[in-house]
Amino acid sequence: MISGVPAQAQPTYNNEFWPEIQLHHWFSPHTQMILMGQTNRELDSGSAYQGQFGVTGEHRFADWFSGRIGYRHGNALDGGPFYENRLLTEQTFRMRLPSEVIADFRTREDFRWLNTGYSMRFRERIQVQRDVAIGTYTFTPYGSTEVYYDTRYGQFSRYRLTVGGTFPLFKSIAFEPYLTHQVDFASGTTITDALGLTLHITF
Repeated sequence: MISGVPAQAQPTYNNEFWPEIQLHHWFSPHTQMILMGQTNRELDSGSAYQGQFGVTGEHRFADWFSGRIGYRHGNALDGGPFYENRLLTEQTFRMRLPSEVIADFRTREDFRWLNTGYSMRFRERIQVQRDVAIGTYTFTPYGSTEVYYDTRYGQFSRYRLTVGGTFPLFKSIAFEPYLTHQVDFASGTTITDALGLTLHITF
């Protein structure tokens, strides 16, 4: 304490790696099922402290609107008490901008049964992307920003900034590397910088 002013808690900094695999199965040109598995790992040690898996159904109602419903299960992998069962719903509105740029406005509702009790989380994300062609090869860079409202705290609790891209390898396989800067501030401040890598397999 200096001059009667309480000392401010210092932020906690994390560097992480988020590997993920997604299996996509299209039942029709408008409807797909996605199976996923992911772990959160400390970048320096490589040790995994949390994992999740789940299933999601998606339907494209129109070129400008799609919806999803899904389930996630998560738990600690380091012996901690965390676990989660989550029902999620999503609504995404797509806007086509000049120069072939696409903007997606996504709302997600998370209904969460945690080891600490039931809560809800509301997430708003804006993502901008554009296909880029180099010769016959086309990939899709993107950038997004997302904010979270968590009923556990009764306030906005997190924001996330992400840049990345989707790079097809074969007709049915694509890699999606990305960088995320995430700030949690509802209960202290935790700043996480993560390198993510998602493998997409379509069958």
